[in-house]
Amino acid sequence: MTTHHLVADLSFEARNGADSDRDFDDFVDRFVDELDNLQECDPGIVDPDVVGSLANRTLSVTMGVEAGTLEDASRLFSANVRAALHAAECGTPTWPHFVPKDRAPQVRHRDAATS
Repeated sequence: MTTHHLVADLSFEARNGADSDRDFDDFVDRFVDELDNLQECDPGIVDPDVVGSLANRTLSVTMGVEAGTLEDASRLFSANVRAALHAAECGTPTWPHFVPKDRAPQVRHRDAATS
């Protein structure tokens, strides 16, 4: 197995129109917590990290994924990011609901030496 370091750039908009910096910041905190929870459950997830722009409602998600091929790593990466996004909603329909603008964000290889 090889650890593949991957990154995806995501942009968000408030689905229900209720959008403030605090709402988005709270959402990002929940998302990061869920990524951390996934890492605790799966030793094949390595060092997830999130950076972004509060003003632009964008995030870059990086994560190492242990897999036999880059294709498998990309699938696992996407599945884990999506699971964390879903979990970050917290099942609260009255809270602001942020969804990715892109249906399938471009996932690319990230050279760990340039991070």
